[in-house]
Amino acid sequence: MNVKMLTPQEVHTLLQTDPAVVYIDVRTVAEFALGHPRGRVVNVPFLFYHPTTKAVYPNTSFLLVLEDLCSKETPLVVGCDTGERAAQAAQRLLEAGYTNVTVMQDGFSGWRTGGLPVTTDNRDGISYVSHLTRVKRRGKKKTASAVE
Repeated sequence: MNVKMLTPQEVHTLLQTDPAVVYIDVRTVAEFALGHPRGRVVNVPFLFYHPTTKAVYPNTSFLLVLEDLCSKETPLVVGCDTGERAAQAAQRLLEAGYTNVTVMQDGFSGWRTGGLPVTTDNRDGISYVSHLTRVKRRGKKKTASAVE
């Protein structure tokens, strides 16, 4: 499946003009906290990195959290730092039945280079921890559809 790519400027315009669009930042919690695009943005990491060994682990709650946040028809823009993780996450979303998924090319690096608005806002409703906590409190458990 080929995923549509948008430039950071196109994503910025889309976030300003279409209130249905959700930007899914798939970077780690630490990367996200240092800065991310301003707009309707949520952090749902696709991968985690071990702090000392740097081993890569998939986020087994990735789809679980997104299924709680967005319908399969919600227009999603997926972004990361440079685009690689975003492309992988977008592919996983399409495989899970999401129908309106695009990737921001050049990732957050491109966003910053373009001089687009940045924020460090990481409050409840934006942060990954707040979304994961809400899902867990509702009693949902990791499912087979989660990234393995």
